[in-house]
Amino acid sequence: MNHQVALVLTQRIVTRLAASLVLGLWLVPVLSLAQDSDTAPASGRSSGGRGCGTNTLSVASDVPALILLTPGQQAGKTISTRPTFAWFVRDAASLPIEFRLYEQDNDRFKLVKEIKDDRLRSVPGIMLMSAGGALPELTIGKRYRWQVELVCNPSRPSSNLFAEAVIEVVPLQAGLKTQLAQTRDRVNQAKLYAQANLWYDVLKTAFTPPSSATQLHALRQSLLNSVAIDATECKLLQDSSIHAIQR
Repeated sequence: MNHQVALVLTQRIVTRLAASLVLGLWLVPVLSLAQDSDTAPASGRSSGGRGCGTNTLSVASDVPALILLTPGQQAGKTISTRPTFAWFVRDAASLPIEFRLYEQDNDRFKLVKEIKDDRLRSVPGIMLMSAGGALPELTIGKRYRWQVELVCNPSRPSSNLFAEAVIEVVPLQAGLKTQLAQTRDRVNQAKLYAQANLWYDVLKTAFTPPSSATQLHALRQSLLNSVAIDATECKLLQDSSIHAIQR
């Protein structure tokens, strides 16, 4: 990504964050994470608008076929050792999906879990995977890279689409622990997570059922707005159905 494109995207993000602040969602801290100084993670998007050659939804073809719900090119943080991973699938065809989790070891990432079976298939909209029995418990202080691969043709792996991002598990600070213990309201909890730059904890709170309350719905919409880079993506994400993956 060149400097001019990065500048345009930054300006769009700032505009959306200002709108969220006016709405009182208090998401600015989590959606404006500082860029890490070490190796930057992937952008969380499949390249270009290429799909798997299947029929797509009636949207512009330049919308990526696969978008991870992450804070872009910044490593999202969490205090949960069993976070929720979420991604958007553009196309309507049901295709095999492969999920991989890598743990950072010095300057490299080593594979710790791979999920690929007939039960994991794409569904158009937002797919959620909670780190329960199917995934190992993460370790506090560790960084992980997670990857979603859309299998277009099992005989031609080079045609597959994939996106990846980095998640970092950080310790729960004493002050935040005290504040969380003082409220059971999920919206207030999400605000506390946002103030602490805990992207994946805001995500988990926003999408964990039941999440039909008006304020939680607004929280979820604001989170999706921060992922989208233009109006087309924004509408597509906000209109998406939500599918929890049962493992």
